[in-house]
Amino acid sequence: MRKKTGKTIIGIVGLAALLILLAEGSPAQAQQFKWKMQSSHPAGAPQIVLLQRMAEDIDKMSAGRLKIEILASGAIVKPFQLLDAVNKGIIECGQFWTHYTMGKHPAGSLFSSPLGGAGSGLDMFNHLSWYLQGEGRNLYLEYYNKILNADVMPFMIAPDGPEAFGWSRKQPKTLDDYLKKRYRMSSGLSSDVLKDMGGTPVNMHGGEIIPALERGLLDGGEWINTASDLKMGLYDVCKNYSLQGLHQAIGIQDIIINGEAWRSLPPDIQAMIQCATTKSIIDGLMFFIEENAKALKILIEEKGVNVFDAPPGYSEAFIKSAKKVLGKIEAERPFFKKVLDSQRKYAILVVPFTKETNKLGQLIAGAAEIK
Repeated sequence: MRKKTGKTIIGIVGLAALLILLAEGSPAQAQQFKWKMQSSHPAGAPQIVLLQRMAEDIDKMSAGRLKIEILASGAIVKPFQLLDAVNKGIIECGQFWTHYTMGKHPAGSLFSSPLGGAGSGLDMFNHLSWYLQGEGRNLYLEYYNKILNADVMPFMIAPDGPEAFGWSRKQPKTLDDYLKKRYRMSSGLSSDVLKDMGGTPVNMHGGEIIPALERGLLDGGEWINTASDLKMGLYDVCKNYSLQGLHQAIGIQDIIINGEAWRSLPPDIQAMIQCATTKSIIDGLMFFIEENAKALKILIEEKGVNVFDAPPGYSEAFIKSAKKVLGKIEAERPFFKKVLDSQRKYAILVVPFTKETNKLGQLIAGAAEIK
């Protein structure tokens, strides 16, 4: 009798456990999420490759509970409409650039593409450290959620900077040569700085650059990095190229997730996205070291491109004008000043160390020339 009662109790406990599992949902029965993420880059771009990699990481970590379909630029909305589309829930998420929001507030540039390290001396690694270790992440959330009043969850991902100084039909030998050129430059603070230097920036979309160079409407211009420039085919219309640009020495993409879609996720998947975006930062850094290096080799050895140094005086003139442009804005925009002051404070901590370790990098690079 006791044995039978014992078996009955065990059976009841087992059934209760099974019912609890069914109520909570087993992994196979867990809620599934399917999102679309539109990029601001065209199909085949290196940035799309990294987005696919991040989506695959999330798929694997979530055991298929969150699947993200990556769409190329323009698939649903235009690149500059992505923030509004995500905010309104037209699309669950988008790959964006914070500086695309500069028309709404100039602080957008300080997160994704600060001029010459925001005049503070921060390089890309320092800037990422400010974002992950310093005050950057909190200010970044404040910018999107309070300054832009957007109900989104943003994450920085996959850095692809520094951007190149750019292409020239004729190599500029002096700073004056460069400033006389009609030069394609991204709109916003970069163009403001070039104007202050005495240059002539021309703002146009990437697809318009080559036709404008062919017709002589441009003398030169910048696009993104070496890998992206190679894919665009800029070497067909310009044979002179320099990597030493300061207009976007730091270039970091981000993704924006609709707030309601984010809150609908269970905490474990939210954590997986956080891990995947952080991994994407490492992936981007390592990916573009190799891809840009391979692209530069092709440009020089197969496409006959001449790689030149930025003209003497360029860096000094750029930083001087950048500080002037930044100073004018921070005097008028409190949040812009708040972010800039945070970056300056962080630079005081990390830049002295970076200067010393950069000396080691020069010694290591110099060893490559020893035979």
